[in-house]
Amino acid sequence: MHHGDPHLPESVTMATPPESEHPDNATITTFTTFGPPFDDTNADVILRSSDRVDFMVYKVILSKASPVFKTMFSLPQPATDTAHTPQDSRPIVVLAERSKVLVALLLIIYPPTLVDWAEPLSRLSFSDHIAVLEMARKYDMAATSCRLLIYFQGSEALRNNHLRAFYSAYRRELREATEVAARASLKHPLTLDAIGDELRYIDGPAFHALWKFHRACSAVAVAAISGDTYNWIPKAPTTWWSATAARCNCSRVVFLLGEKGSRWSTNTSWGNYVDRAVKALETHPCSEAITNQAILLPSYQEEMCDECRKRIAGLSEFSRYLGEEVDRVVSGVRGLLHLFRLLADLIFLGGPS
Repeated sequence: MHHGDPHLPESVTMATPPESEHPDNATITTFTTFGPPFDDTNADVILRSSDRVDFMVYKVILSKASPVFKTMFSLPQPATDTAHTPQDSRPIVVLAERSKVLVALLLIIYPPTLVDWAEPLSRLSFSDHIAVLEMARKYDMAATSCRLLIYFQGSEALRNNHLRAFYSAYRRELREATEVAARASLKHPLTLDAIGDELRYIDGPAFHALWKFHRACSAVAVAAISGDTYNWIPKAPTTWWSATAARCNCSRVVFLLGEKGSRWSTNTSWGNYVDRAVKALETHPCSEAITNQAILLPSYQEEMCDECRKRIAGLSEFSRYLGEEVDRVVSGVRGLLHLFRLLADLIFLGGPS
């Protein structure tokens, strides 16, 4: 038991070692030791997962990583029977988490000289990632949560399951993980055709929050590149920047570039690209939406003179400048998911609409 301490999660149980190997009238339950590096015979506590896997670990490492474990170990411990084996005489902490989740958390908090955590974490599913983040929150592991979020952000599991990962984090109220998953979803159009069968994994309020987030990101992204003034593009010698316009009869469009708004006249194929980019950002607010070859290609294929043809080679570089600005302004859309959830809860509870 955890002695009624309000700081300890309800799912944590301190178990006393059994009084005998095979007590009368008792069901024999087998437990598996995880193995290296969590089979150290000098360890002073055993963490037991819900699927009956034992991890031999050190109290000092758990205490440094988690105030919850530090409080737990400061309480009077159950008496142990030293006549049994060292493993049996150690206190056993029975946890609600599965071994796959527990080992991922332990690998993060153990010194890197003792463990290699990158490869095991790469095998986690998106639901396992969320479960590890939830466990880190439950045991108040702030530093560990930050490291897990960084890894989660770049994981293949998130890239392949961004919508389900968002919903899983959202309904568990894991605010940071929800925002990470929401930002990952920006790399995919949020339309019914694009989502398809994935829609069955998310409920109405969660989808509404994500939709509002996408709309807010789309609004700032579209505003960033609409019009003809791009003062964040530096004045530099490139294949497309020139102080003088090409001497030709091609249709032209004018942009104002650089801090001083220098006038730059160029072929209308550049303006047509910008129009397509603005349209793409309405449903897909990220740099990838406006820098891919599919959106650039129509401008390359337009009819133009040889002089304009030479300069259109710089369109890819131009698109990267626009894409960087889109990512910059979209990154400033923060905290909205939390606000949308509060508003949804107020509406559900009959509060102000």
